[in-house]
Order: sequence, then structure tokens, then C-alpha cells
Amino acid sequence: MTEAILEKLALCARYVFLLKFKKLEREIGFKLVFRNIPDNYINGWVSCDMTSTWKKAGLAVEKGANYFTMGHVVNGDSHRFDPDSTEYQSWLGGYVLKLSTQANWTPEEYFKLAIADQNSWLKHYGDPNPMTSVKGWNLVSKDKIRIDKYSGHLFEFGCTTHDDVGRGYKAIKLRLASIWMATLFNLSNPRLKLKGRELRPRISDNLYKRLKLSGYVAIFDVTEKVKVMLYGNGFIDEVTHADTFAILKDNLLAAMTSCDIVGM
Repeated sequence: MTEAILEKLALCARYVFLLKFKKLEREIGFKLVFRNIPDNYINGWVSCDMTSTWKKAGLAVEKGANYFTMGHVVNGDSHRFDPDSTEYQSWLGGYVLKLSTQANWTPEEYFKLAIADQNSWLKHYGDPNPMTSVKGWNLVSKDKIRIDKYSGHLFEFGCTTHDDVGRGYKAIKLRLASIWMATLFNLSNPRLKLKGRELRPRISDNLYKRLKLSGYVAIFDVTEKVKVMLYGNGFIDEVTHADTFAILKDNLLAAMTSCDIVGM
């Protein structure tokens, strides 16, 4: 089946998805809208239902949603997959979740959401042994952060994980996933006109190498059961001593503080 046919099928399916996702947002009671995405990121976002992923990870989540973007597309390729790019392996986005029980989560418990998300993403990109660990990382409290009437707390944190550039680049599962992501990006911003091939790495014989991600996490108690976690990161290359979070952090924080937490 050609990519063009798959793209047409995805266009038809997006309307069913939109109805289901809006229902999810109403069940949670809130959604996120990013108003100030930096120029070096795709100017739109993918919205996805995380309920099943987080429940499988053993987290007490009744309903959950994820909104994210990544490095912009240059010459047909997202900078997310270019190791020479500042946006390599960078995320910008946020989670909205409704807990199954009232609870006061620690920041470390919130980060379990990101661990489950990252490992699920790596599986889609063909990693046979996804790995995300916070062992050896310190959670650093930075400051209060405010979005409209909601007050949260900003932290710096990180993890050790794998990149998503490897031999699974040509798998049909990734082909389908990238076409669907392009469809959702275009749904959030019809001017994008992205294609699935722009959201997966080119030919690579890499074996999903280990790397470190460092970034911001902002946590908001919206209600007793509804929580928001915003995130943005760069990566650390210990060989070259590169730290892209140091370059990206101001723009990431500006994007996070301009995000709207919208009641449904």
C-alpha cells in the first residue's frame, strides 16, 4: 500500500479521532493550547490519548492526554532526528490527567508519566529494548510558575534513555505512526501540510544509542484530581560536552508560560 493511500485513509480517520479526543478532553475537564511555539519547533502539536499507556504503567490515572511538538522540518527532515541540531531529541509539550483517586503526587511520581511516554515512543520507533531511567539524576526545584489563575512549580530534571534513530526506521509500524502524526500536526495547524516521511529518521544503522535528556518540568494542581505537567528538554552529549538545554531553556520556558490551561 503506497504512502499516498495511507495519507488519504488518515485524513478520513482524523474526524473520528477528533470527536473521540474532544470527548476525552470533556471527561478530563481541561485541555492545553500552546500559544507561543518557538520558531525552531513545528508550529502545531500532536494530541493523543495516554490513558491506556499510563494505566499499563501502573499509574492511578483515570483519563490522560498528551500535547506535544518537536524540532521543525528543514529540507524534508525534522531536526528531532539530526544529531547536529540543537533540537535533536527535544520535546516541548504537556500532559493533562485526571487521577482515579485524590492524591498528592510527588514530583518523582509525575515523572513516571514521562517515563511511560518515552518508552512507548521508542517502541513505535523500533527500539527492541526501550529504556528510560532517572537513576543518578537530581530533581532541582527552580521557582513558582504561573499560567493565568493556575500556580505551579518549576523543576529541572533529566533522564537517561535511548534516542529514536535506529534500524527500525523502515518498519511499517513507524510508517503508519509517522503518517498519523503528520495528520494530527496538520489538524492543529492546516498551514503545515506535513508528510509522514518528514517525521521519521532517514536510513540509519544505529542501535538506538544511549543519551541523556535534561530539561524543565512544570507541575500544576488544577483541581484535586486534575493535574497538568508541562515539559521541555534538550540533550547532553558527554563526548562533545554539548548541552542543548542550556541553549533552548529560555525559549522552552517562554512557550510553557504562554500555554493556556483551558476548562471544558
